[in-house]
This record gives sequence, C-alpha cells and structure tokens, in this order.
Amino acid sequence: MASAGDLDRISAGGRRVVLLPSHGRMASVSLNLSQHDIFRLPVAAAARYEALTELSLCGPSFDEVAAPGGGRTLGDFVSSCCPRLRKLDICAPTGMPQLVIRSDTLEDLRLLLAEDLRMLDVTAPSMRVLKLQLCFQSPTPLEDSEDEQVTNNLVRIAAPRLEEIGMSTFTLRERPELDLQDTARASVRRLSDIRLDMHGPYCCDKDGGLWLLENCPGVEHVVVSIGHVRGFAAATSRHLVDLTEEGAAPFASVRSMVVKAGYFSDGHHMVSSISSLLSRCPHLRSLTIDITGTERSYAWMCFCYDDTWKLHRKFSLRSLEEVTIRGFLGADEDMELLTLLFEGSNSIRSLTLRAITRFPGHITLERMMAEDGEKDTESIVQKLMKIPCTDRGYWHFGKDATWTSHATEK
Repeated sequence: MASAGDLDRISAGGRRVVLLPSHGRMASVSLNLSQHDIFRLPVAAAARYEALTELSLCGPSFDEVAAPGGGRTLGDFVSSCCPRLRKLDICAPTGMPQLVIRSDTLEDLRLLLAEDLRMLDVTAPSMRVLKLQLCFQSPTPLEDSEDEQVTNNLVRIAAPRLEEIGMSTFTLRERPELDLQDTARASVRRLSDIRLDMHGPYCCDKDGGLWLLENCPGVEHVVVSIGHVRGFAAATSRHLVDLTEEGAAPFASVRSMVVKAGYFSDGHHMVSSISSLLSRCPHLRSLTIDITGTERSYAWMCFCYDDTWKLHRKFSLRSLEEVTIRGFLGADEDMELLTLLFEGSNSIRSLTLRAITRFPGHITLERMMAEDGEKDTESIVQKLMKIPCTDRGYWHFGKDATWTSHATEK
C-alpha cells in the first residue's frame, strides 16, 4: 500500500503541490491529504499503475480547471493508467467539477462530499456498486417558487451489471439530473442510504430517493431514511408527490426494507409517513423500522402541521412475515404504528420490539415495563395486549418484547 511518504512535493504559488509518481507497483493506494495542498496526478503519457486495484483519496484538492496545464484529471488517470482498478473511493475532494470514467474493470465507485462536482459520467460494464453521498452542492438553496427549477448537474451511468445504488444530496438542494442506462436501472437490486422527505402521504422528492424507487423496477432490498425536513417550500413545489394517489405503481419487487425514521417533531406524521411508504410495497416480507433517532420534542411549523389533518394509509401486506421495531418507547405513535401493521397484515409470524440505546445509560424495554408497573397510568404491557389482531399469537416480555404467531407452532 502506498502512503503519503511515497509522494513528491513541490511548491507552486505559495501552495504545496503533492505529486503522485508516474509509475507504481502497489495494488492499493490510500491517501489522507490536506486541502491546503494541491494534489496532482502524473501527466506523462506513459504513466502506468498496472497492479493497482484499489484507490482511496481523502481530502484531495485538485486543480482540474487548469488541466491539462495543471495536470491529468482523475477520470483520465483512472481510465488510462489503471487497467486493473476495481474500487475507487473519493472523500471530500475540491476542484473536481467533473468525473468522466471509462473502465472495464471498475466494480465499486464511492463519492462522498464531492461538493464541486457538476457532472459524473461513467461507463463501466463491471460496476456493481455506486455510492453518491452529499455531492453536487448547488450554489444556492432552492427557494419557494412555482417557477421551474433547473439544475445543470448530471449523473450519467452506463453499467449493465449495477446491483446497488446509494444516494443522498444536501437538504433543500436540487438533486442532479439522473441519466441511468436502461440496463443499469433494470439490474439494480438494492437501494441503500437513500432519503425521503415525508409529510404524511406526501413526499418532497428533491433527493432522488423516490426517483430511484420508481425507476429501478427490480429493486428487492431498500434501506431508506425518512424525515420531516421542512414544509414551507414543499407546499408549492413541483417535487411534491402523493404516494397514496390512486393508481400509483407499486414498488412490486421490494421484499425487504429498513426504514430509519428521524426528525419528526413530536412524532409529527411519522406513522402516516411510514404507512404511506408501506402502501407502495405490497410484496414486502421483512421489515425493520428504526425510530431510535426520531426527535420527539423539537417542533417547527410546516404546511402539513395541522392537528386536524391525519391520515394513516391502510395497506395490505400479505407476504410480510418478520418485523423489528428499534427504539420502541411505548408512545402513542408507537402503538398506532403497531396497530396499523397488525391490521394490515395477517401473515406476520414474528414481531420484535427493541428499546435500543439512543445514548449511554438509556434504559431497556424490560426496565421501562417494570417501571410502568409502579405507576397509575396504563402500562406498556397493557397497551400491547389491547392492540387488535394480536390474539392470533402471544407476547413474550423480556429484555425485548416479542410477538409470535400461533401459526409458527403448527
């Protein structure tokens, strides 16, 4: 593995220039760089890294705007000098407005905090994984306006073997235009780290998560963070989509889903938002809902903030068998969510409630239930026993609370 000690350093314009040698025999290069320095790739036409299979750069400051005088671009280096590269991981680069890659061997591409990036153009027939997190930062946030908002940012991907996409953008920033080759969209089986800005049945699709769900029909597994970011812009935005609209196409191939719920003030429409999403996943078999990070005290105003407005979308999940809810506190919205799940699916075989620690010293569900017994108010156990349809099975209370269907014993 190459280290920073293998690099050449010169000075240019008061900034130190870090030069990658023109040749290398290493199979892996991992560099943590200073953004106060300029990082340059070898410009020589004969530059070659024949054995390199993994390249990881953290904090590189390119001067690609000045290229070719400023040196070779990262895309050209990967495409021309690294014939065996399989994994490319770039974190917090600057001065890289575009990344154009043509590679027969690249399998895994990850970009994090590539804020200057305006165009990503990749043709990689072997690529399986694409992760784009907090890239393509627009110059200014989107304003509340009925006018059409246009972004010049572009992601163009030709990767017929693509299996997994992870993507999230900056809050209230326009996502890039997504141009995924038909074969790439058809081959994707997993969406990870996508986000949805939810307002009950409404989704403000500025992040690209909904676009991926709707345009990758073969997706089977989804890891999605949902939250209630801000509503003033969403009320008039062209991005506002009603997930429960009559005739909306289901996410028919989704079989397992992890939902990370956060930033719903006072549980603000958390249940409605989750139920609206689940209503589009009729063939779901496994569901995990993580509400450990949900903010339940902070409040802000929103176009959908109305105590008289409440909708829990009815759904039918006839294939759902396993459910896990993390961060269960026995709050009213927790009980509403459980009721909705039991009413919407008679196929559940096992359901587990876990009060996973949100911070050190957080009490377990077992202790919470014990303390409930010392109070005059209705206990968590009593609330759980009253949930409709739970008589199809039985509860076991320990560190976690587990419901098991009688059907599993037959």
